[in-house]
Amino acid sequence: MKAKLLLFVSFVLTACSAKVSVVWTEGEVDPATGRAVQTLTVVNAPEGTDWAVWMTSNHIITDKVEGSEGHLELFHGCLYKMTPAAREGKDLVVKYADRPLQRHCWAPEGFVLEYNGKVTPLKVKYEFLPAPTIPDFHYNQVDVQEWDMIPSLKQVTPSEGVTVVEQMPQVEYVQSDKAGWYRITLDGTCRVEAADEDGAQYASVTLDNLRRNVGGNELPDMVIEDWPDLGYRGFMLDISRNFTSKDNILRLIDLLAHYKANVFHLHFGDDEAWRLEITKFPELTSYTSYHEFPHRNAEGENVEADHLMPSYNGGIDPSDMSSSANGHLTKEDYLEILKYAWERRISVIPEFDTPGHSRAAILAMNKHAERTGDDSYLLAEPEDTSVYMSVQYYRDNAVNVALPSTYRFIEVIFDEIIAYHAEAGVPLPAIHVGGDEVAHGAWTGSPACKKIMEERGWDNIELLKSYYIENILDIAEARGVKLSGWQEVVMDLEDEVYERLKKNLYSVNFWSTYGRQEEYPYHYANDGVPVVLSNMTNTYMDFAYTPDKTERGLSWGGFVDERRSFSFLPYDIYRSVRWDDHGKMRDISALPEGKTPLTCKDNIIGVQAQLWTETVRCFDHVTSYVFPKVCGVFERSWNASPSWEGTAAADDPGFLAGLDKYYSTVVSHELPYYESLGIVYRRRK
Repeated sequence: MKAKLLLFVSFVLTACSAKVSVVWTEGEVDPATGRAVQTLTVVNAPEGTDWAVWMTSNHIITDKVEGSEGHLELFHGCLYKMTPAAREGKDLVVKYADRPLQRHCWAPEGFVLEYNGKVTPLKVKYEFLPAPTIPDFHYNQVDVQEWDMIPSLKQVTPSEGVTVVEQMPQVEYVQSDKAGWYRITLDGTCRVEAADEDGAQYASVTLDNLRRNVGGNELPDMVIEDWPDLGYRGFMLDISRNFTSKDNILRLIDLLAHYKANVFHLHFGDDEAWRLEITKFPELTSYTSYHEFPHRNAEGENVEADHLMPSYNGGIDPSDMSSSANGHLTKEDYLEILKYAWERRISVIPEFDTPGHSRAAILAMNKHAERTGDDSYLLAEPEDTSVYMSVQYYRDNAVNVALPSTYRFIEVIFDEIIAYHAEAGVPLPAIHVGGDEVAHGAWTGSPACKKIMEERGWDNIELLKSYYIENILDIAEARGVKLSGWQEVVMDLEDEVYERLKKNLYSVNFWSTYGRQEEYPYHYANDGVPVVLSNMTNTYMDFAYTPDKTERGLSWGGFVDERRSFSFLPYDIYRSVRWDDHGKMRDISALPEGKTPLTCKDNIIGVQAQLWTETVRCFDHVTSYVFPKVCGVFERSWNASPSWEGTAAADDPGFLAGLDKYYSTVVSHELPYYESLGIVYRRRK
């Protein structure tokens, strides 16, 4: 009888909760406060107050509004909890004063009802305010030739006649002082000369593009001479925040090869997940790469018992492989990616971010210690009382840099990655260790960190970064592997550590380039640091194309469209933003005045596009964020000094003519190419 009663109660609760849904309503902005009152309505809400609705979102200001029937608060990271108050009626209405909604995709998602020990996903209806369409930048469509492509060719000398080219001919290797140089001669026969294997690859891509552009094998006679200006032409994909499969990564690599990119920077370890199999530590992927609702323990606390809490897309079912929350690359997947990329002369630089942005690894190693009883690889100190909040609102994402176990862990990761590349028979240019955005307050309550500081006579907690870099260098140097990092990795170090690091560096990505920080790339390049320009203002693919609210993407650093990426000038970065985020022309004439000039051009080794995936939910989002916006990045990494470089007017006729030719090439040749491949791309408005 008792069992039947329990089944009946369960059936009633399930039936009841199935009727519950959510309506999220965008509010008008109050000019006096600059805030908008957003409304969350729980339709057919359960009775009483012993339940909650959870959701995920980019940061919400949760100021309660008078008369609201519930309260919204941050649980951790991007996960929020709504607790109800007493009410009358079947619906519960929660109001909170937040910043105005800038993008529709920033509205909360992943709503679930937690009720009587059950967790039920809820349907949501959005009621947005009217959003006017913001048109794209203006350009003039001009005629393009068969040899116009992205990146554009350095030298083309056309002649009369046609040559039938059905396949890549035998390559003649010749001496050249330009890495990646090649020459194609079409004069009834097809001859290809190249300085190296890279040049041969780029010649093959150019011939493929010519056949694509003419729609067959009969190519107009011409002589092409071409080479890249920058040796590092990269693309970074974040698969930690939201995952995409091996097969999708291979499709992406094909597109990168089409644009003659040569570096694929794979960001697989961050706060939200660790996505690469490490055989010694299975918890890195089994625990963190599949997300689940944080269930209540015996003390009534919500804990991440078997998997990490929901990430940005709000997925709570770790078995749902259609969700971008779930998945990882096996060793076999990674080996296939390495080989596939290298066949196209693309090197893979793997990244796991440290010592910040490391929540997934920290919690996974706690689980590893619980399973094995081996605490010799822990990344956090149980006695650490540090209080901090990271930029993504995590309170526990900084690796403890004073623990010997931290470096034993990193040694294992280095050794397995090195072994993977060796087994695949491909180069490992560097291991990227991140180094960015350690939250203020991390390490301040750590006994182990205090001991190191006392031993060294330090009174500044920031100097622990030098201790960390010293240990990472010991690991890297012992294995003969180079390091890469984000710009913070070279900042605020003791002089001797900085000089030692410079000798080991493969590349440093300079990304935070606003205000006085825009001088950092040239300052450090002049000081001998190998700089990869990753400027958020021109190369962040996850930024929305326009301020249109229906546009997907972030915009904390502005908007990046095809014009913004094309405008990028590696050797004149101060004039790389000709129009502001609202389409208003800037006065760029005096922008370089009083700023650090570039005196060591050779240390600007490359340009890289970045795709962070907080707002990505599927591979179609990946491709529509990237294409065709990325065309400007690859145009500029191949042709770093366009003819209009140095012009002092945003609308200089030379620049506008170059923009028209570039974008006409994109429209005439690249967009049809995406169509032919079934690649979803972003269409003009």
